[in-house]
This record gives sequence, structure tokens and C-alpha cells, in this order.
Amino acid sequence: MGMDVYGLNPTTTAPAQPNHNDFDSEDWKAYYAGQSLSGQYFRNNVWWWRPLWDYVANTCSEVITEEDFDAGHYNSGHVIGKEQCEYIADRLARELLNGGAEEYKKEYEKILSELPLVECHCCKGDGKGAHYSEGKDTCHVCKGSGEVENSGKHYPFDVDNVREFHSFVKNCGGFEIC
Repeated sequence: MGMDVYGLNPTTTAPAQPNHNDFDSEDWKAYYAGQSLSGQYFRNNVWWWRPLWDYVANTCSEVITEEDFDAGHYNSGHVIGKEQCEYIADRLARELLNGGAEEYKKEYEKILSELPLVECHCCKGDGKGAHYSEGKDTCHVCKGSGEVENSGKHYPFDVDNVREFHSFVKNCGGFEIC
């Protein structure tokens, strides 16, 4: 699942879409980067979006309501208005300049590193073969330990993602999360 975030009233023009289907090409990378810079479109998969949205909501709690925070985690078409975006853009710019985003990243990564292992969802913690491993001595998921990595570790936070979102929000004139 991904989050498509569309600018409601972008202030700049987006680059032209490439006319070929090599989506890993530099042309497409530049196109998507230009979409963000222009305030037209920003995208993240759910793994990247949720930590970014948590950071924005935490950093901009004066303008992000509880409803905004909750709805922002879903593809529900929730709208963040122009005035909120102006505040968010200003605040993110300050956080990027004063090292706040980098400090948040360090704290976030420390929290992730301290997450405990959790019970294996496949073998329910007994380490024996189950589901696809049925009949085998050990579970194929946890390799017999009964524990797996906490899924919270799959949600990265990156300062470059904050920078790109800042560029988008600065020029979007409000946005819709789809």
C-alpha cells in the first residue's frame, strides 16, 4: 500500500512526464522529484509514510488535529488545508536547518533498535514447523527460535524524505491524502 498525496493548488509547474516505460530510468526519477518540488504530487509507500506523518504531526501539533493525524494514516482522501501547509512548510524548514529532523532520526532509530523480538506469527512461538514448514523440525520463518523481528523495524525514517515532503508542502497549496 502506498500514499499518494496530491497538491490542491500547486504554485509551480510540474515537469513533463517521460514518454517511455523504463520506470527505473533517471527521467522518471527526475519526473517524480519534480512532482514533489512543484507541489503537484508526493508519494511514499506505507512503510515510509507513517513515520514521516508521525514526525509532521508531532512537529506541527499546533495545526495537525487528532482527526488529521488519524486520517493521515489512511488513503481516505483527507485534506490538509493551505494554511496548515504554510505552517508545516515553515516548521519543517526550521527543523531541517536547526538539526531537529536529524535529532529525531537518531532518537527514532534508537527506539527501533530497542524493540524486542516478538512471537513468531507462523509457529506461535514453539519453533516447530507450521503452515509451509509443516512436517519439518523447525519453523521456516523463525528458524526454530519462536521469535521474529518486531514489525515496527520495517518503518524507516529519513531526513531526505522530510526534505522532499517539505518541498512538496511548500508549493502544494493544501493537499489530499489518497
